[in-house]
Amino acid sequence: MYTEKGNLALVWRETGGGAEILRVYSDMPDVCIPEEITGMKVVSIGAYCFSEANRVSDYINNTEENLPAANHLCEFCGNNARSISLPDTIERIGNNAFYNCRKMVSLEAGASLKETGSDIFMNCTSFTKLHLRHRADTPGGLKHIVGRLCTHLDVYFYDNGKVHAMLVFPEYTDSYDEIAPAHIFGRNITGEGFRARQCFDGDIPGFRQYDAIFDKASAEESINIIYKMALGRLMYPFMLEDAPKAKYEKYIKIHQSVIMEILAEERDIEALYFICRHKYADAASIGNAAAKASQAGWGEGAASLLKWKYEFIENARKSRYEF
Repeated sequence: MYTEKGNLALVWRETGGGAEILRVYSDMPDVCIPEEITGMKVVSIGAYCFSEANRVSDYINNTEENLPAANHLCEFCGNNARSISLPDTIERIGNNAFYNCRKMVSLEAGASLKETGSDIFMNCTSFTKLHLRHRADTPGGLKHIVGRLCTHLDVYFYDNGKVHAMLVFPEYTDSYDEIAPAHIFGRNITGEGFRARQCFDGDIPGFRQYDAIFDKASAEESINIIYKMALGRLMYPFMLEDAPKAKYEKYIKIHQSVIMEILAEERDIEALYFICRHKYADAASIGNAAAKASQAGWGEGAASLLKWKYEFIENARKSRYEF
């Protein structure tokens, strides 16, 4: 069965408790899956749903000309997919659901997700952002998602439409070496991303555990990776205690020059403003970041940085000595 809704066509079948999406067709790189189809709640994403390998015929009896691909819509899969928003009703994601979605950058989901199949993010080489429409102290599918992924992932939690918490799960590698003639293998795990993925209390992120791994992570990982862990916790300090907050602040201040240049290159105006406003960077670092932004042709960023340099650092210093 399939249903067309505007610029979307959904191939689906009825399953226990609702509808399962088998294939999606669209003329856009960003799709939002609806919560209902013909009055039936959408509860599942089928195996290989967004992958390049078309498995629709495994589930339904339909001819090629009857599928919506014959219309103006294209298969939403593989390199055609940039971002996907799943409804709050989704409970399960099937095996290899996003296989070879190499240009998919972000995924959005609700709190109902409880089950993920194997290899769902295989070859999703651009997938770096997960947006969760629920509070960080609410059980959800994050543990299942990061457990299926060993690459870097930035996770944002939303409360009433605004980000209220952020966690960063760095990349890690997992390999096995043969250590004896009897084919005994030793497991080698490299990278703090694995330890970060163990920081859960049931299906809820364990923020104290997460904050506790920072000392080791900051000593072993590069600034380009670890600064996001520190900055994310400071910008969205959900359940952040004073001791780890001081560690994060110290790290940002020590590495301020490199971090400011990275943020300028990424044109992250929100993070740059946060650092300037809280005086985690001095005048020299802000000035260097402004120069970096100018060289890259980002005039808005350069102007903003120079403004904040005066407003938060130079003018504040001047006011301190005025009587």
